[in-house]
Amino acid sequence: MDLLETYTLRYDDLRACLLFSAKSDPRSYLQSIQVGHGLVCATNGHMVLICDEPEAVGFDVLIPSAVVKSFIAKLGTKRDFFVNLSQVSSEFWLLHHYECYELFKPLEGKFPDIKKVDMPKPESYESKQFPLLNFDFLMVFHKASAIYLKKPAPRIYPTSTNGNVYIEINDRVHGIICPMRSEE
Repeated sequence: MDLLETYTLRYDDLRACLLFSAKSDPRSYLQSIQVGHGLVCATNGHMVLICDEPEAVGFDVLIPSAVVKSFIAKLGTKRDFFVNLSQVSSEFWLLHHYECYELFKPLEGKFPDIKKVDMPKPESYESKQFPLLNFDFLMVFHKASAIYLKKPAPRIYPTSTNGNVYIEINDRVHGIICPMRSEE
């Protein structure tokens, strides 16, 4: 089979982003992982995981979460290797690693512009109260950090009591979580 284009992606990025994609949202584009614009990312609307991927430039593909989930079920929980994302035709793409593969049609729809939501790591934070965060969302960041780190410990950087919170997993992977509203 002749492939039009082939890109390499970190398998760990796909595994971590799957945790952040929406599970049963009517907005189907949130039930996907975006690859392109130098990023691999996913969001459910309340939190986002952003993985820098310099090779993912010049294209934009929304891989359905079900495809990534099936691919991960075949490959397992191995760590630190690369998989290939190949364009087969104008309509279909292929996610593959040796003899494991998933042929898929990318989702249609406009994925949120993550670069507008993304923010730099805050240098400092001073307030009387720490932001209120949904513990379930914090646990997702903990699970994602377990994919990358031997000792899962994401670093949390609040911006204000009611502002978004920057969560760093490593130098290349970070996320943003929206806090619950508090009375300050």
